[in-house]
Amino acid sequence: MSKPRKGAKSPPAASTTPPTEVRPEVILAQSKLLRAVLANCGVPVRDRDDVLQECIIGAVVAVREGRYRPAPWLDPTYALQRWLVGIAFHQASKYYEKAYRRREVAVPDPLAHVARRDRVPSPHGEVEARALLELLWLVEPRERRVLLLVGEGEQVSEVARSLGLPVGTAFSRLRRGRRRLAAVLKRRRRSR
Repeated sequence: MSKPRKGAKSPPAASTTPPTEVRPEVILAQSKLLRAVLANCGVPVRDRDDVLQECIIGAVVAVREGRYRPAPWLDPTYALQRWLVGIAFHQASKYYEKAYRRREVAVPDPLAHVARRDRVPSPHGEVEARALLELLWLVEPRERRVLLLVGEGEQVSEVARSLGLPVGTAFSRLRRGRRRLAAVLKRRRRSR
């Protein structure tokens, strides 16, 4: 007689609820909710439409395969929304696990270094610069605007004029922004 395996004592029971059919148009009508969930999960605007498309396609395929089985006592709209939110969370986590999101290094001309064998550009500088720019998003938007404009070489008085601020306010936002950015960089160095 064999020893019972560890973990689940029996296979998962099949759901007693029958599969429910949902038309693709009904799922597509919930795209505003899905877009808000993806935004809350931190999916950038540039990629949000792609992840939204994956959510909708995944939901339609799951319904066709009979994997949508809502509890009969729940309101149908509420059950569908809960189910779609779960799909959106799953797709957002898959978005961050994709290799191209973790390792991609944008190069204007990928074959440019092939012609010059003596000097191959290192991607580490670009990766480090992108990491530092991502840290800039942790600064308040009002302060970040002033920091970016001053970082591009504009004078604080010009920045104040272009943003419609008093010069003193622009200086104080610059000072607070520099302080917050320094704190963020210090935390980053400690975590390494």
